Order: sequence, then structure tokens, then C-alpha cells
Amino acid sequence: MVIMDEHEVIVGGPTLSTADVSPRESFEKWASIMSESVVPCSMEPLGDGTFYGALTPAVVSEELSIAVTVNSPAIARRNHRHIARTPAPYVVAGLVLSGTSDLACGGRYLRAPAGTMFIVDGELPQEARTTEYKGLMIRVSKDALIRSAGLGEDDFPAATVLEPVAHGALVIDYFRRLVTLPPESLRATPLLNAGVEILGAALALGGGRDPIAPAGQVFDREVIVKYLRERLSDPALNTERLAQLCGVSRRKLFRALGDDVGGPMALLRRMRTERACELLIAAPDRTVASIARACGFTGDRNFYRVFRGETDMTPAEYRESVLSAPV
Repeated sequence: MVIMDEHEVIVGGPTLSTADVSPRESFEKWASIMSESVVPCSMEPLGDGTFYGALTPAVVSEELSIAVTVNSPAIARRNHRHIARTPAPYVVAGLVLSGTSDLACGGRYLRAPAGTMFIVDGELPQEARTTEYKGLMIRVSKDALIRSAGLGEDDFPAATVLEPVAHGALVIDYFRRLVTLPPESLRATPLLNAGVEILGAALALGGGRDPIAPAGQVFDREVIVKYLRERLSDPALNTERLAQLCGVSRRKLFRALGDDVGGPMALLRRMRTERACELLIAAPDRTVASIARACGFTGDRNFYRVFRGETDMTPAEYRESVLSAPV
């Protein structure tokens, strides 16, 4: 159980951004903002354009802090020198509202697209590459998270990505709604305690642990996921066609993916939904019907049914919730 003192909670605060400095100084200032407000790290920009970054605190406390961040493409790295500068062990989580974050930590390489949440052990060296990005940056006391998850140090995952399905959907929806509350509600420490508890519960359910699998099976899985990603816009793609493209039997197809994804078509639905989430935000004037076709859905009704099943929102509600989120 997490016990938080309400007197240690600071709600809100001014937006920290690069808008008030010259383009030459903008990235150096952004690296300083992230190191001082989230965790110590080194950063470098990706691309040649003018860099922009902004961080708006929602709530700050010893156990749980949340901020809304917006930034141009960048790389953030933490090494042992940065880790040694951190006064207490933290876990960093990010709810990706738009864009993508590619993560490397503890030998794991993960992609967190829009609509997902990543959780990374802040005591391990790591690298995160973001595209044009908007998200909730969440810093959690590792000790508090270990207590709430009931995990030992050896069981704690280096990095994991929660998808907006099953228990992952509950966690993502909780934090998405939490930052929309008025300041007086955010001062309620039971709500913040619950945030730590719900993240711990997600980790306890095994979100970050990989099943032991032979190397060949892991390779097959990567091939299958690659084919799904490349052909998700094909509405005729089915299990038989996928097995044929990958050169495996149906049985091997299901075995390579494992039980955690619910089978190839369930994984394809999630990948199509993730792509739809990206397009809904990247192209706000594009019609929902056009996005449905671009993601391989056979019709508007099917798109709405699948999208709502994966996100608990209609496409229009998702677009509105992300685009209207505080910056």
C-alpha cells in the first residue's frame, strides 16, 4: 500500500519550454528541462529543423509526478553517470498521445506507438528515440512501485509497453483521465496513490516479462510481425495468407506468436488500431472513413467496432481527447 502525504503534493506549474530562447540554444535548454524536471539524461536532436520542446507539470510528488510533454524528434540517453545523479530510484513511464517512442533498455528493444504506455526501469542504462511527440511523462518511485506490484528486484522488468487492451487499457485510461481533473481533485492523495497501485498491478500481471522461447521461435515471431506491419492496409489479409507469406504452417504461426497476443488476427486488429490512432492525430482533417480504408478495415461499421473494442472510444472521441489534451 502506498501512503502519500498531501502536503508533499504540488499541483500544476508554469510551462517550461524552448520558446523564449534562440534556435541555437533551444535544444540545450530542452535537455536541461528534462534532466531537472524528469530524470538526469543527455539528449540530442534528430533532424535539421528548428527544435521545440515544452513541459507542463500536472502534479509533482515524491512517489508520483506527471507532466505533459511536447517535443520535436530527439534521442534521450541515460548512462551510469546520470543514474548516479538521481537522488532516489525511479521508474519512468510515458503515455504516448501522438508520435512514437523507440526504447532500448536491459537488452530489450520496444516500440511504443500512439495510444500505448511504456514503463522503463530508471536504474538501468537506456535510450529512447522519439518522433514528433506528445505524451504524458510519469515518474514513479521504484520502491513504491515494487511494493504495490509485490515483485522482487530480480523480477522487476527492464522495460515494457502496455497496449490499450485488457489491463493495459485500464492503466492508460486512468492516467489519461487523471490529468484532465481540476487542480483541487489532483490534490487528493488517494487518487495519486491509486495511480501507483494500478501501475504496480499492471507489472504484477506480467506486462514486462518475456516467456522463455527458442531463438528460432523468436525469429519467426519477428518475421510475422514484420509482414503484418507491412501489409496491414490489405483488407484481404487473413491467417492462411499470412502463413503462406511467412512460409510457415498455421500451427507454427500461432505457436510463434504465443498466447499473449490472442492470435495473428487479434494482433493485426491491434496494429491496425494503432496505425489508425496515429493517422487520426497526424491528419486531423482527414475523414474517419478514409483512415479506416488506409488501415485495412473492410468498412466503417467494422472499423468503429474494432476501434471501440481496443480503445473504449470511438475514433472521433479518441481524436478529440488527444487534440484537446492540455499542453
